[in-house]
Order: sequence, then structure tokens, then C-alpha cells
Amino acid sequence: MSDDFVLQRISASKREKLGSIESRRIRRAGRIPAVVYGHELEPAHISVDDHDLRDLIKNRERVFEIDVDGKVEETILRDLQWDTFGSYILHVDLMRINASERVTVEVPVTLRGTSPGALDGGVLEQPLHTLELDCLAHSIPDSIPVRINSLEIGDAIHVSDIEVPRGAKIHNEAEQVVVHVLPPQGVPEPGAEEGEGPDAPEVIGESESEEATEE
Repeated sequence: MSDDFVLQRISASKREKLGSIESRRIRRAGRIPAVVYGHELEPAHISVDDHDLRDLIKNRERVFEIDVDGKVEETILRDLQWDTFGSYILHVDLMRINASERVTVEVPVTLRGTSPGALDGGVLEQPLHTLELDCLAHSIPDSIPVRINSLEIGDAIHVSDIEVPRGAKIHNEAEQVVVHVLPPQGVPEPGAEEGEGPDAPEVIGESESEEATEE
């Protein structure tokens, strides 16, 4: 890791007791129960300050250092458990890493711009909201932007069309659709011939209609 790259650091304390009762006591004291695992070491049960952790989340820091009684470790945020209403953090999972090593993480997809096809009445759908990205731990992007300014009705953007930061790789299948614009409901796909398909109504000519009436 280069000298000009500095990780954020928060303090942590070892948890001597485990269990739901102890976890509730820790949360009442303004701290969050956490576990640190990885690098073939025993999991460490710790607690971190709720305010410090929320600051990291607010700043979208996923890789940071924890100082556990003077022992500093580089970690990546792997999982957050929230209460039912998404107001309080109940528990956090951290994984030990070297910030210069490669990791595989889920990164959200952010759509940029406005689709002309959607403005014309098409239905914009986004089957993939996250992508599995392989990159350096200290270079994890907040999101992967996908521009949809050129999407007309019937157009699609696939995983193979996505640009990622230099050195990063996407693990999703190349042919997967990230976002596409479907025709308005009840309108056939572009290029489909009128009247074809199992649901096409039978057209009765004028003479046929008269014969049917006479019978």
C-alpha cells in the first residue's frame, strides 16, 4: 500500500462475555457488538462505538482499521444487522484483510441519466442492482455508474457493456442484463409482425360476416 493512502481507524474493545443479554447491555452503553474473522485466525468478539461506526457508514468507508487495546488490524465491513425498522445497528461482521490485497464484494449499480425509451412510454427495468466485483480492497468503489441516456425501447445494457475501474473485474455472467427498456404493456416487441402469435385475434372479412349472419 502506498504511503499516501491512509485508512480510517476506530477503537474497539474485547468482549469478555457473550450472549443476547450482554449484547443488549453493550448497545445500551452506546456500543455495537461485533466479530472479526479471517486470515486463518480465531474470531475475535469485540465492541465498537456506535457513533464512530455510523460515521464510517455515512462516509461509505468499507475498509478501515480497528484498534483493539493497542493491536491494530485492517478490516473490511462484511455485514450489518439492523433492527426491524432499520434505525439501530444490532451487530457488525468484520473480516481481516490486507488493504492491498484483492477482495470480492457486492457493489451497487447506479443508473445515470434518462432513457429516451422510458420517456416514450417504455418500461425501464433493472434486473441487476448489484455486481460482484473483484478489486483491491482499498479501491472498492461506492457504486458502479451505468449511463442509460441512449436506451431506446427494446435496448438493453449487459454486464459485458459495463466499464469498471482499472484493475477490477466483474464476476457476473457477461450476458446478464443489467438494465433494459421494455415496450409498453400490450405493445408488441419492435420487429414483431402484426397479427402473429397465439393471442392474435381472428379477423373476419366483410363477406364472411354476412354469410355467417344469413346462416
